[in-house]
Amino acid sequence: MKRVKKTIVWLLLLCSLVFFTGCGKIRINPGPFDEYTASIFKTLVNDEMSLNFLFEDRTTFGLDYVEPSLPTPSTSSEFGRLLINLYFGSMSYYNYDELNDDEQITYLLVKDLLENYNAKKPGMDYLASDYLGSYLGYQAQLPLLLAEYHFWTLKDIENYFAYMDLVEETFKAYVDFEIEKANNGFGMPDFVIDKVIAQCETFLSDLDNHFLIQIFPSKIENLVFLTEDQKAALIQTNEEKVKESLAKGYEYIKENLGQVRGLATNNLGLAHYELGKDYYTLLFKDETGYDIPIEEAIAYIDQIISDRIARIIELYRINPNIGEEADELKLMMESTPEGYLAFFQEKLAGHFPILPYSPEIEVKYISPVMEDFFSPAAYMISPIDSMAKESIYLNNKKVNQYETTDKNYLYTTLAHEGFPGHLYQNIYFKGQETNPIRKVLKSSGYVEGWATYAQMYSYQFIDGVDPLLLEFLKLNDELNGAINCRIEMGINYEGWDFQALKDYLIEFNPNIKDENVQKALEQLIEVPTNPQIYYFTYFKLADLYEEIKTALGTAFDPVTFHQAILDCGPLPLRYVEERVRKALLN
Repeated sequence: MKRVKKTIVWLLLLCSLVFFTGCGKIRINPGPFDEYTASIFKTLVNDEMSLNFLFEDRTTFGLDYVEPSLPTPSTSSEFGRLLINLYFGSMSYYNYDELNDDEQITYLLVKDLLENYNAKKPGMDYLASDYLGSYLGYQAQLPLLLAEYHFWTLKDIENYFAYMDLVEETFKAYVDFEIEKANNGFGMPDFVIDKVIAQCETFLSDLDNHFLIQIFPSKIENLVFLTEDQKAALIQTNEEKVKESLAKGYEYIKENLGQVRGLATNNLGLAHYELGKDYYTLLFKDETGYDIPIEEAIAYIDQIISDRIARIIELYRINPNIGEEADELKLMMESTPEGYLAFFQEKLAGHFPILPYSPEIEVKYISPVMEDFFSPAAYMISPIDSMAKESIYLNNKKVNQYETTDKNYLYTTLAHEGFPGHLYQNIYFKGQETNPIRKVLKSSGYVEGWATYAQMYSYQFIDGVDPLLLEFLKLNDELNGAINCRIEMGINYEGWDFQALKDYLIEFNPNIKDENVQKALEQLIEVPTNPQIYYFTYFKLADLYEEIKTALGTAFDPVTFHQAILDCGPLPLRYVEERVRKALLN
């Protein structure tokens, strides 16, 4: 959630942009399109953490260092809303049809940003503000952000330490905000509180061997702007900051978040809040990129589940042993992540556009301290002005856990995170000449929908295997994803409780354990719409593929189809669909 951090910034912008008409109304003179979008770009990347991750050399974009700050709790004000609408709403001064292709996409991105902001009703701020949480909470994300913080210059190292110094004060503000939320009827559920406290305890469990201490020497080892004496001093400073400044913040959460335990008025999904269903509808649009009634989305997913089950039953009729054979099928014999990535790169030809450049790719492993709370894998987005290096993180513990039941989990995971998923899409888009805004404004639905689509498409890369076995594996993945979509909407939009969720899931697994039902319930309460970002969007992209393929017949080319999507960049998918149809069917 993007916030106006300093009112003075907006006031200065306002002073430079507005003029008064004869009738007394305030209007905005946005000036030339490229100048206006350049000012928006600078506004969107005005915090130091973003600047560090987005740019290797920020000066080429006319940007400078700013004072480090961490997100602080706030609720919207009508004055802030007015200023944002005055500024971003100026995009409407431009005639969409008169803009070039790149400008039109920029127009749509800003338009969508403003629409989503304005759609939020008064009273939704607490629903939209989760600074602490076991999945997306800042205390969960910050260690990896610090681990990946770039040391481009000595100033970056100084800012890295400055962020550590901000943690205690900021985390105190987060706890205070959770108390405020609880007092207003939006208290954090006890199961989330317990998980967050457990994370903090784990973080503090062995500070002498903390991974932020362990990795720091290697991060500065080859920095030519540091002397050996400076390196030694910085290593000592880092250890002190981790053990004192950083640790104090996590200690504060550990000792004080329990104050809100038992104060939650709702331990179920969004539907049980007064504005919960309305907020869910807005969140669904924002996250997936589709502006449709949730009832329509539910019907769509219900039909997908029905279709996949029918086809799976048909495959069992053809081969009664197909389930057992699929369980034992190992798609590749590669034993290393690097081997999988090399395989995928070789298979891209004839399916996806050629990449504009080939970076070095490093596979990293998450620290054991974070394994219980980190996802199985993650692609770390590289600076938009750097073509040199890309990184993928793997969580060995979780990958090994998943591979006990899915022999091909690493295969599909690296297709999702690597080629032709996140890493491939990011490399492709970085190589395009576009407005910088398009590199920083990203639709989650597009990004994760594409990666999930790539993951499913990767089954086509396997040769010499019974096509029905491959189809079965893909159908099983799709069915699981669709069921997750359905139960998430059931919980957060229809108001399902534990029993309703169990009653639904038992239709697919009569032996499901109560503990697994509770786990699913808690996960989806904490991260509403999360399955939709991955799978609802995937199903829509898969439908688009079949639509274009059917319409074009023998003239269909998967490379051209994929290029049309990739050229859009991370645009809300409802716009992507329109542009792909226009490009390939008209």
